[in-house]
Formats: sequence, structure tokens, C-alpha cells
Amino acid sequence: MAHMKLMPSGIYSFEHTSRRLAALEKSAYQVRDDRFIRTLRLGERLIAVELWWMGDGLAVEVSEELSSQQLEELSQRLRRMFSLDVDLSSFYQRLEGDPNLGNLIRERRGLHVVLDASLYECLIRTIISQQLNLSFAGTLIQRLIERAGDTIVHRGETLWVFPTPEQVANLSYEDLQELQFNRRKAEYVIDLSRKVVDGFDLDQLYTLSDDDVVKKLLPIRGIGRWTVECLLLFGMGRTDLLPAADIGVRNALRHVFETTEQPSEEEVRRLGEAWSPWRSYAVFYLWDYLGSTKNSQ
Repeated sequence: MAHMKLMPSGIYSFEHTSRRLAALEKSAYQVRDDRFIRTLRLGERLIAVELWWMGDGLAVEVSEELSSQQLEELSQRLRRMFSLDVDLSSFYQRLEGDPNLGNLIRERRGLHVVLDASLYECLIRTIISQQLNLSFAGTLIQRLIERAGDTIVHRGETLWVFPTPEQVANLSYEDLQELQFNRRKAEYVIDLSRKVVDGFDLDQLYTLSDDDVVKKLLPIRGIGRWTVECLLLFGMGRTDLLPAADIGVRNALRHVFETTEQPSEEEVRRLGEAWSPWRSYAVFYLWDYLGSTKNSQ
């Protein structure tokens, strides 16, 4: 059995951060006795990781032995996924006093973006979620996982592991249509997976600027600007992204400003100038605010 504790670089609220995981990431995280369980691939090895907050850091437990190299890989992966090295101090210094956003930001102090385990997983989840409500998108994602993924037994419970590009590439369009994917979305998911198998290196995107990532991905069928922006935020953790056309952002701002109409994309961009270089986190907090507003109605 392997244990470690990962310390955040700055202000961090696991309570706020994990609340979103429990509510919105049910196909990725299982909650058992106040611990979050996430399956991961370490090379060819499948593991189940238990995560919980202990005192001032993220406690990690794996119920099997790992080599020192695997422990280091896991540590770096989890630090990236849970944004433990993202210090939000300057974000709060810049925006907690904002007359419009300040209150909702203070209420969420320490909330961090949790990234997907890989860029491939993030892209597939995002493509599936295009133009669908969260509930049905989650259902389709889970069906894909159960159709193509692997399983691992952890504490007597069978858990699913997100499939590899190879596993999805081996499916037919009809396989996904049987799971209630429409034909076009089935083609997007499988064709992207086959493109990755054929050598398209997603990891090289880490070396590119935001604009260059957009230019690299937009020509791929099934990937629009919204999908790329989600990848930049939830796959790569870029901190100064502004999806000004996003309906959720505009709805949240309508609530914040108590207006009857959504702000235009141009108005969002103008407002966002004051949020740089933390526009991603301003947007993320607005999304979280919108979700809590809906739940309270």
C-alpha cells in the first residue's frame, strides 16, 4: 500500500473544490466515506486512488505497492489535476474587491479547477457534452466507459477506467449509436480516437500558446471553439481564458448584474479585461455561482 500527502502552493479549499466533483463528475469520481476514488492509468498499470483532505494537504492512498518512479508520476499527475500549484493569492488581491464579482469570489475562496486525467479524456468528455444537458451527457460518457473501458477491483468493488484511444478507435459508429449517441457525435468521438492512434500527439499541445492550440484543433471535425476552450481550461489548466460566447458565463453575469438580458459577447470581453490574467478563474467562479443559483431556485 502506498501513501503520500500533497501540499498546495497557496490558499486551497478542498471543501469547495470537492463539492463540484461530487455533484458534476460522477463518471470520474466515486465518493465513499468522505473519500474520493479515482481510477487512473500509470502507463500500462491500472490503479484506484483514494483522495481526501487531511489537515493542510491532499492525502493519497493506493492499495498496492508502487515503484518510486510510479509514485513520482502519480504525485505530479495529481498535483496537476487538482491544481495544487496554482496560487490564487493574486487572483483574490485583484478581484475580491470588485463591486460586482467580489462577493461571489469571497464565498468560494480556495475553489480550484480540477483537470481531467488526460487531454484525450477531456476532449472526449467535452465532445460528448456538446449541446447536451449535463445529466444526459454524463449518461453517455458512462455508457462509453462501460462499453470500451477496463475495470479494476478495489476493496471488493468493481470500478471502471476511462478507455484508451485504441479501445475507442476499435468501436464502430453503430456501437455508439446503440448507446444513444447520434450518428454525427459517434463519428466525432471515434474519428478523433483513430486520429490519435494514427499519431496525432495531443501532449504536444502543452507547448503551444492558447491561440496556437485553437488553430491546431479547429480543423478537426467535431471540434469547435467551445470544445477547445474547455480543453484549455479543464484539460490544460490555462488561467487566462475567456469563453465570452458561453451561455453559462453570460447567464451568470445577468444574475450578478440583475439585468433582464444577457450581456453580449463583446460586453463580456470588455468586462473580462479587468479580470486578466485570471479570466479562467473568474469564469469558473461564475459557472459555480450559476450552478448554485439554479440549485437554490
